[in-house]
Amino acid sequence: MRKVIASVLVMILVATSASITSGQEADEKPPECELQFDGILANESVHFQTSLGPRIPGSNASFELRESLKSNLSGWEITEKNHYINGMNLTNLFATWNPEAGSEVILAAHYDTRHKADQDPNESRQDEPILGANDGASGVAVLIELARHIPEMNLSHSVTLFFTDAEDQGDDHSTYIIGARAWADNLSAEEADKIESFVLVDMVGDSDLNLRKTYPGNDTLWNRTENIIRNIDSVCEINESSYFDFEKKDGIYDDHVPAIEKGIPAIDIIDTRYGEGAEYLGGYWHTHEDTADKVSAESLEKVGLILEYGLRTGAWLNVRVNEETNIDSDGDGIIDLDDDCIDTWGEDEFGCPIDEIENKTEENNDIELYVRVAIICSIALVMMIFVRLVYADNKGEG
Repeated sequence: MRKVIASVLVMILVATSASITSGQEADEKPPECELQFDGILANESVHFQTSLGPRIPGSNASFELRESLKSNLSGWEITEKNHYINGMNLTNLFATWNPEAGSEVILAAHYDTRHKADQDPNESRQDEPILGANDGASGVAVLIELARHIPEMNLSHSVTLFFTDAEDQGDDHSTYIIGARAWADNLSAEEADKIESFVLVDMVGDSDLNLRKTYPGNDTLWNRTENIIRNIDSVCEINESSYFDFEKKDGIYDDHVPAIEKGIPAIDIIDTRYGEGAEYLGGYWHTHEDTADKVSAESLEKVGLILEYGLRTGAWLNVRVNEETNIDSDGDGIIDLDDDCIDTWGEDEFGCPIDEIENKTEENNDIELYVRVAIICSIALVMMIFVRLVYADNKGEG
């Protein structure tokens, strides 16, 4: 009888050990680490886009690209908005998944290319349009590859891919970001309030990728982005994070500015130094050297994984600040990088918003710890009983 009991105890011990092992394996690969973004496919999109030639607003190449995007977004709700501004016929393209879900996350990129290579060292070619492999095609490539995976994420909110036109056609602040500004000008306050966040990707394919925070931008979004990059590196063990400078920041005027002016939390993920050793807005930027061979699948994948991880973990949700309890120096309802509120993973002395996801993760970790301790104690007790029974059997048989 004692041997039967001992056998049962051994079975319990094995089952318990298996449960711990299985729990450890689950911890090693959390759900958010099951990332699917394919940088090689994104890079193929860059080559396709540049094969069309310069995508200047109103051109055949611009039209062909939009048609291609729509054909690759089957099942999405597609909307096109046409505007005639500054003598240009421009078209903003929107693709929305889960449109009836209410709250909305917007991921944006401009699909037009510069109408002149004003920074090219060859002055005789400075009036010619550029191919825009990095400055145009890279952001679009990231969004179109990400779109393949969004339908299977089972998101509880809507996601809109916003392909902006006429971002790069100007000569000063009043003539840049025309498509994004046209969108914002026609956005009601009620519509703006439903937008959880606006994440722009621009010039993200540089083979020598060097990212850093940019301003203006929402501080909470940037802190979450930094944590995403760290987690992809340390938790998921994918892509070391040296491509992001966690200490420095750049100012940039881009398609995210009209969103910020509407009170929408927004950031711009952009590499402002195009090419190895390039200075700020230098290198191949706005030159005829902005070609597909300067773009890499590895860089596109690094940025694509940031957006995918953010969607899978809800990092782009619940970003808006409470204007009554947070420091907002410029009064736009957005905590900028230069504001005094330093967002932590919890509530600080300024009343910065608590990140519910991180707090819940910590609570879950505490519960898991208690469960593990209880399991270990149970194993120890089972082993003590087992040893005692074996000893008693041996003593009886002797």
